[in-house]
Formats: sequence, C-alpha cells, structure tokens
Amino acid sequence: MFISKTIKSDLVTVTPEMARKLLEQNTRNRNVSKANYSKVLEAMSAGEWELNGEAIKIARDGTLLDGQHRCLVSAENNIPFQTLVVYGLPVETQDTMDTGKSRGPSDVLAINWYKQTADLASITTGIIRAERWGLRAATYQGATAYSVTAKQVLARVEEEPSLVDLVGKSRALRKAGLTAKIAGILYYEFSKIDQLDADAFFEKLESGEGLQRNDPILTLRESLIRLKTSVKGTAGSGYIAALVIKAWNKYRAGESVSLLRYTPGGANPEKFPEPI
Repeated sequence: MFISKTIKSDLVTVTPEMARKLLEQNTRNRNVSKANYSKVLEAMSAGEWELNGEAIKIARDGTLLDGQHRCLVSAENNIPFQTLVVYGLPVETQDTMDTGKSRGPSDVLAINWYKQTADLASITTGIIRAERWGLRAATYQGATAYSVTAKQVLARVEEEPSLVDLVGKSRALRKAGLTAKIAGILYYEFSKIDQLDADAFFEKLESGEGLQRNDPILTLRESLIRLKTSVKGTAGSGYIAALVIKAWNKYRAGESVSLLRYTPGGANPEKFPEPI
C-alpha cells in the first residue's frame, strides 16, 4: 500500500483498518506524545478534523514517515479521517519534517485579529477545562492531558465576547500576586455564582483598600505577596488557586480568617476546594 519509486499524492479517507496497516510500517518515528495524541483525539472526536494540506508522508518502501498520531487515534478509536497522502519520499526526508511550530490557540486568536492573545487563550482554555474536568484540572500546571483545541478556543471567544474584557480585569490582578490565567478562570467561575460579589472580591484584592485584619481578602493578599517573595520561589498555580477559592468561600460566608493554607499532598492530602 502506497509503495512507489516516484513521489505522488492522493486525497484519501483513511479508515481505521488502513491506519493500522500504516502503523505496521511505523518503524523509525519519534516517541508518541500523550499531549499531541490527546489534541488529535479531541479534534477528531468533536468532528473538527479538517483537511488543511498537512499530509501523511510515506517513504518509497512504505515506511510511515509522518502521521503516526493521526493513525494511532484512528486505529485505536475507530475514527476514519480524510487527509492528503504523499508517498514515494526518500526515507531521509523525515529528518526535515515537523521542524516548524504548530499553531496553538494564541496563534489562531491572533490570526483572527484578537489582542493579548496569550492571556485570552490561556483563560479561555482554562474555562473550558473547568467545565469539562473541574477547576483543579483547569488551574494546575502541566494540564496538557486535558486537551482543548485551538478551534474550540476560538469558537468560545466568538460565542462569548465578554471573555475579551475579562483579560483586562485579570491582568490588573498581577500586582496582587495572581497570574492573568488564574485570575481570569476564577473571576469567571465566581461570577457565575454571584457577579456583584465577584466584582467586589477582586476589586478589593487588587486595591487592598479598606480591609480590616482577618478579612479573608486581606489574608489572601498577604499570603500571595508572601508566596511571591518566598525564597522557595513562586508557588504552583493550583496551590494559589486553592487559596483564592478558600478566601472566596470565607468572604461569601462572612467569616474572618487569619491564615489560609492548602495541603495537596502528604499522608492526608486535602481535596481541592470548590467555590460556593
């Protein structure tokens, strides 16, 4: 199958059976990337896989040179897909493949004329992750297993233009020790519970004005500053998100608090908090 001494190309619907046969010739490829696999699976499962000119490439002897993730997803999940297939290539051309940078959500947003796309992409991706897998998955670093495609991010921003305004609010909270990503995700989640409370909570966190001792917002603000200036470096994003949620819950309940802490590991790990 697809063995040729001359370079040719065809538009092909690759069936799962065909993908399995191609994978039998996958003898000199890179290790499978779980993150890339998840992205391809998400796109194919959602019916978002588009014919964009990126070909599956096959050597003259039938060796699969490029396209192993697409073939794996198809074979393992019984999903056919349409693609351009280029075959008859010299084996050594594999060394020059995939040397460019793929377009991520930030790139796709920029192409569509949005601004501050790095923050807009990370916040929107986090919001989608929170809805699918919960806030812990959305806020922790290294959440690549929870794949969201660039097309899904663009569609969400187009569907919900207020996310663009959320970026400005979130970036303003950097001086309080929050990244735009964490601030944006939590601002969005808290606003679903109570918009007025969310606005007041983050405005006070940003300014630090008019806060009394043991006010949960002041305690949070001091905790974030302490973590930011700690000799151990900046705390993990999931840990910081947990502290913000705990302070929010105390604020909503009208309770005072002198210390905010979260224990994610150890002998008795604490469950990630949920905003109320």
